[in-house]
Amino acid sequence: MPSANADSFTSVSTSTSQPEPQAPAHKPLSGLPHRSFSSISISHTEVIKPIQSLENNEIEPLTQERLEELWHKLIENCKDDDKMHELIADKKVVLKSNNLFQIQVPNLYFDTQLRNYQTQILSFLRNATGNDALKYEATVVVEQTKARAYLPREKFDEMSSRNPSMLTLRKLFPDIDF
Repeated sequence: MPSANADSFTSVSTSTSQPEPQAPAHKPLSGLPHRSFSSISISHTEVIKPIQSLENNEIEPLTQERLEELWHKLIENCKDDDKMHELIADKKVVLKSNNLFQIQVPNLYFDTQLRNYQTQILSFLRNATGNDALKYEATVVVEQTKARAYLPREKFDEMSSRNPSMLTLRKLFPDIDF
């Protein structure tokens, strides 16, 4: 096995007449290649629309009736998406101000599910009204249910509230317990 010694290796240097390409003076932060931008010509004939602020737009004021009409239209439009349709179909909307409306939901689960469809709901209503500043808030509204009668006295009171003649029957037969 031949051994390698320092005499057997020679260094070869080549010189070229072209300079080596140098790295750009600034390194892109993202690691993506540098993009070049084209200039804008003043003689371009296309009309550029100025940017309009939300405060300067003439927006038709939103009313409760118009909001309910658009809400029903949204419900009709989302019949393809069963989950969204089920989520918003029986919900009530209440206009709070020109830019804010309230969706009444029965519990917090519906609030979190509404957030999944927030962009679809707001984009439909914003396009229909022309109001880009339109927002919503979900409010949990719990319906109070009447307590059920379980004890004999509670059952008698419930029956006597529906039929007052039960009280006269009770007076006729005082020996009968509830």
